[in-house]
Amino acid sequence: MLTTRPYSNYVLLAVESIKLHIDKDPFQYQKSSDLLDHLCTPHRNVAEQAFKAMYGCRIKEYQVKQRLNMAKKFLEEGMSKKILADKCYYGSLSAFSTAFKKKFGISPTAWENSFRNAPTAKT
Repeated sequence: MLTTRPYSNYVLLAVESIKLHIDKDPFQYQKSSDLLDHLCTPHRNVAEQAFKAMYGCRIKEYQVKQRLNMAKKFLEEGMSKKILADKCYYGSLSAFSTAFKKKFGISPTAWENSFRNAPTAKT
């Protein structure tokens, strides 16, 4: 984790805490600002700058990425796309599908079908 600007230990710990909260449950907070309010982090701009310096993306981008990664797993387990769209805070199934395809290069339906049609291992 290289940073281009030295941040205080307090800021670095806050940024790590933000990341851990998102990794643990990316669905807990709809907005990154709600997460920042909950964690009582340093000034939002400083936290955002430090997060981007440490992890290469904004807090909201990371939160969305983690939600979509979890959505991929939930699709593998058979969760409906409509429920996932709501769970990921998308206003519509179409918006969710567009974001999913942009991230993974495959539609949620195609991803889901690839697991339904995959041969199962026989024991």
